[in-house]
Amino acid sequence: MSELPFQRIYARAPNHLGDVVIAIPALRRLAERYPEATLDIWCPYRWAPVLEMANLPAAVIAFRRTRAIWKTAGRLRHLAYEAAYLFTPSFSTAGVVWLAGIRERRGTPTDGRSLLLTQRAGREAESEEHRASFYLRIADPDWGGGEPPAPRISVPGEARDQFRRLVVDRLDRPAVGIFPGSNAPARRWPEGRFTALAAILARDVGTLIIFGGPGEEVLAARLAAAAGRRGIDLGGRTSLRTLAAGLEVCDLLVTNDSGPMHMAGALGTPVVALFGAGNPKHTGPLGAPARILRHSTLPCSPCYHVSCPRRGPGTFLPEAQNECLQLISVDAVAETARRFLAKVGTSSDA
Repeated sequence: MSELPFQRIYARAPNHLGDVVIAIPALRRLAERYPEATLDIWCPYRWAPVLEMANLPAAVIAFRRTRAIWKTAGRLRHLAYEAAYLFTPSFSTAGVVWLAGIRERRGTPTDGRSLLLTQRAGREAESEEHRASFYLRIADPDWGGGEPPAPRISVPGEARDQFRRLVVDRLDRPAVGIFPGSNAPARRWPEGRFTALAAILARDVGTLIIFGGPGEEVLAARLAAAAGRRGIDLGGRTSLRTLAAGLEVCDLLVTNDSGPMHMAGALGTPVVALFGAGNPKHTGPLGAPARILRHSTLPCSPCYHVSCPRRGPGTFLPEAQNECLQLISVDAVAETARRFLAKVGTSSDA
């Protein structure tokens, strides 16, 4: 594909926030390979602001996902794309570009879609390859592997202004963010432990900022209440842009394996990440100092389940369900956060 003189290129961004962030270096590489072409990056509308903050030399087209693939294919056909790069693994996304008549189609041979592609990138490696490197292989067949570039995003000035209006004059240093949410139960540290952590850290820091997406308002409110006067509750109150502005001002973010974890890394904010399911070698945060807490000694680790399927007695604990997360103690997270803050020179004793 790299030898053909494409004029119009379609790139399909991933469907999940964290993957969108991880794909930024690959999307930038794709734009650099075809500097004379028009590159359109189609991204689910919820996550499009992240790509806009990446300042890529491409157009970001926000769209709503639909099952009406014929209609979507018609839109693409009308735009006369000559090449398609798919950063999604699904049959439907390959079907759309095939139906649209895009002559060159590159992606992974996953979900039974191999015959719909003209070029097939290797599947995600079973080794220690980070997903950012995997996406680079889709964007550039000549990518030789190694340490991938870190994703970078920058916060618009108006988003910083909006964030300042949310916190008013309550922001004291050091400021620690907590993101306790996740769409996958197998990636979610127990609420009670986050609440206990908030109460402990409130004694050591200037401000605890509790972030949460739609549906996580009650969870964020409980953590903010546990932090007392040092807690700022932003559960359900931020857009992606104002979330980025909030993550940017934090001296540290404590978070589950989540999209905001990757956003923090792309902003240069240090991270303490709590991993249950998932493999940090594949999807760990890039771009900023990070400390990952997990228990890799379990026979089921790493896994990629949305919900933990284990039942009965655990390996180390009486119960097997979510044992990987249950083994991460509040004291261990609090001590890691304290050491991190001291290391970067922002502890309350500094």
